[in-house]
Amino acid sequence: MKFSFRGVLADAVKLWRTDRELMWPIAGAFLFLPLLGLFLLAVTSGIELPENGDRAQTREVMNAFLLSNLGWMALIIAVTEFGGLALLSLYLRRGETVGAVLLSSVQRLIPFFLIGIVVNTLVQLGTYLLIVPAIYVFGRTWMMGVAFAAEPTRGAWQAMVRGFELSEKNGWKIGFFALGIAVFIGASALSIAVVIFAIAAPLVVGSQGAASLVFVPIALLVTACWVFFTLVRIALYRRLGGSINGM
Repeated sequence: MKFSFRGVLADAVKLWRTDRELMWPIAGAFLFLPLLGLFLLAVTSGIELPENGDRAQTREVMNAFLLSNLGWMALIIAVTEFGGLALLSLYLRRGETVGAVLLSSVQRLIPFFLIGIVVNTLVQLGTYLLIVPAIYVFGRTWMMGVAFAAEPTRGAWQAMVRGFELSEKNGWKIGFFALGIAVFIGASALSIAVVIFAIAAPLVVGSQGAASLVFVPIALLVTACWVFFTLVRIALYRRLGGSINGM
């Protein structure tokens, strides 16, 4: 299959339209609800960022919030990682029941999480050399988690090797492509979120319960972005030569 970014996006849109009755329950339970819980936790914890936007003060506030909610944060991370793996497996391993996909995702969650840590660590190391090397490293590692989800018999190390092989000679292209998609999706989501807050703010003044409801569409928006970004990864994996059962 010819490798083209326009083709990747077209494939991602096709994937978006298929299996929606299976995709949205998984995304709703394991992405939307944890994200909504995170937003509500921030509201009920009374977290307040400094008005002057001072980075050091903001970092202190966020660190204090994370430390005081370590248990909840660990649970949210675990559930969303599971949701991410389940979504990848749903599309990558065609023919399996949702129950089988969920059970397999539970069994393989820890290696998948460790691959994510390795990828993030490598990208962070790249940032120490400036942002451009980090983009290349990201491009070479972005397919590792997808390769792991694609084949249940493949171990974590084998998946990382396979993902590295698939991105050969395309590290820069994949890195800038993924960055561009992330920036576009992030900017679009932020613009919509600003509009939602602008409309809702005058209506929820003085009511924490009403204010909490504002985060429902925000969590739904973030979930939709997360799902589409995942489908882009799957479509790119196919274009690079990765196998998908039944597709």
